[in-house]
Amino acid sequence: MGGPHAVAPAYPAQNVRSRAEAPQAHDSVAVWFAPLLSERLAQAGFGTLEQLAQRINDTGTTWWYPVRGIGVRRAERVVQWLHEQQESTGIRMNPRNLQARGHGPCSKAASEHAAG
Repeated sequence: MGGPHAVAPAYPAQNVRSRAEAPQAHDSVAVWFAPLLSERLAQAGFGTLEQLAQRINDTGTTWWYPVRGIGVRRAERVVQWLHEQQESTGIRMNPRNLQARGHGPCSKAASEHAAG
């Protein structure tokens, strides 16, 4: 376990990668996330972990809406992973963003957005 392309234990292979070094704020999302997810994050303007975290902290639980093909569960896994990496990245994540909008009263709107 732990090589450049090993899977982080709590995350599916299609979402998050692991490597020997700890993630840094300036790292490209392509280093840490699967190719399709990182491509979609970059297309939405979140090419680095810092840009992604800034979007999440600024926007909150709906941060993922402009990212094509991402849904509530994947958005939550991304936020959880960033939250777990706070020490190495130096980026403080707002704990209120750990649950993506889509669970609870707003779930219908989020589901409709993800489907559309």
